[in-house]
Amino acid sequence: MFKFLKSVIKSIGKGIYYDPEVQKLFDRFPRTFHFVKNRFTPDEEFGLRLTIGAIFVVIFIFLFYKIVDSFIDQKVLVQSDLRIINLVQIFRSPLLNNVMLFFTYLGKWEIVFAGVAILSILFLLTKRWRYLLALIVSVSGGEFFVWLVKNIIDRPRPPLINALAPEKGYSFPSGHSFVALSFYGLLAYFLFRAVKSKLVKILIIIASSCLIITIGLSRIYLGVHWPTDVLASYAAGAAWLTVLITALEIRRKFKNHRLRTPFLKRSKIVIIAMSLILVWGGYIVYYFLAHPLRAQTIINEKPIIIQKNDLPKNLFSNLPRTSEDITGDPMEPINIIFIGSKQQLDVDLKSAGWYASDPITFKFTWQFIKAAVLNRSYPGAPGVPSFWNARPNDFAYAQPTADNSVRERHHLHIWSTPLIVDRQNIWFGTSHFDKEVKKSGLLLVHTIDPAIDKERDKIKTDLLATGKVEKIEEFQLVEPTLGINQAGDHFFTDGKAYLIFLK
Repeated sequence: MFKFLKSVIKSIGKGIYYDPEVQKLFDRFPRTFHFVKNRFTPDEEFGLRLTIGAIFVVIFIFLFYKIVDSFIDQKVLVQSDLRIINLVQIFRSPLLNNVMLFFTYLGKWEIVFAGVAILSILFLLTKRWRYLLALIVSVSGGEFFVWLVKNIIDRPRPPLINALAPEKGYSFPSGHSFVALSFYGLLAYFLFRAVKSKLVKILIIIASSCLIITIGLSRIYLGVHWPTDVLASYAAGAAWLTVLITALEIRRKFKNHRLRTPFLKRSKIVIIAMSLILVWGGYIVYYFLAHPLRAQTIINEKPIIIQKNDLPKNLFSNLPRTSEDITGDPMEPINIIFIGSKQQLDVDLKSAGWYASDPITFKFTWQFIKAAVLNRSYPGAPGVPSFWNARPNDFAYAQPTADNSVRERHHLHIWSTPLIVDRQNIWFGTSHFDKEVKKSGLLLVHTIDPAIDKERDKIKTDLLATGKVEKIEEFQLVEPTLGINQAGDHFFTDGKAYLIFLK
């Protein structure tokens, strides 16, 4: 397939080159076209390799500029930062916490410095002066760039009280993500050039890409970097790495350097290399064990006391009235408000025939996919989170229909709030009916019934039937609304909400 495409592109190029009108332009501007031709000639020292490298550098620099511009103007990309970082916390588990901590430590300067020192020794022993210079320039230049941009942008770290790794200094861009490219990316290039097997080359590309991506993801997962910090570092780091690799490739192709005789025999260098790599690996393990995960401190929001006679007018004095999509655009208005303890809420909803949704983990997500594809029952299937006040819903409930299929269900999202009335917690919720499953990108999501008020009324009826409701008040929360949710489904509502007091 590659040979076919190469042949087609080559034929198109020849057709353009020998076109009479193009030849007239060649005759009119010979120096300009000679310069352009040389830039696309593979056998020219500053030809095709330099052109391809320059194109990629410009693309990566443009992406970095767009992220910086988004940060300065607080555009959609940056508006999504807090919601994404809050969403990632849903997937936290003790095992995954330690896995992410291990990968984030691979980007620590202590680990990288040890790796640079070991590679420098090996390059000195084998007299690979170009590789040694490229390594030092890549890492030291990258560290200087990150320090400079951090102090220019002055972006604070994410304001998360439950970040799992202590960090100081500014946030933008991510130093760990940049060094993942400037060190591990360059190391992957060295290995790529050292082996001859195409399979091994492909494995090196896959393994290094996974490592670099995971280091960046670990910074978001641990709560110490905004997603745009990581994206900006990837863009800038890719530009920096492209410059270095392009320079190395040009010198490799056009500067005939004879292989210098190493200081030691090959067998001794191999033994030294294996020993140093084992020492480096041991140091990584020791560093990981000596710097365990910080104990997570959960600090609850300061409660806001509301008097009962101030309900419902003071409920939303300083809080959003609608749920949000991941970019912060408003979606469905809050239409169910519960007053009672978490235990009361759980017991009463289950008495009314509702099931608590499972958390969004790989295990439960896979169970949902299987049930959706096979049209099976899964009452506690997890759902795509909704956001309110930049937070994903704390929990959710679902109720199957008579068809008893995961493809359709009644659905309720609930958020905790800092509001307290008569020593009882106040919970905000949105409800809708999931009528079918559809594919959205790589995800399976539900399509909702646009008449979301019917679901609100159903929850009211279900809870009244349990006899566990003290009273229900109805009030106008927002104006009658037409809207679109984050899956692109339309909805309409009269804008009213129910205030449900649980016994």
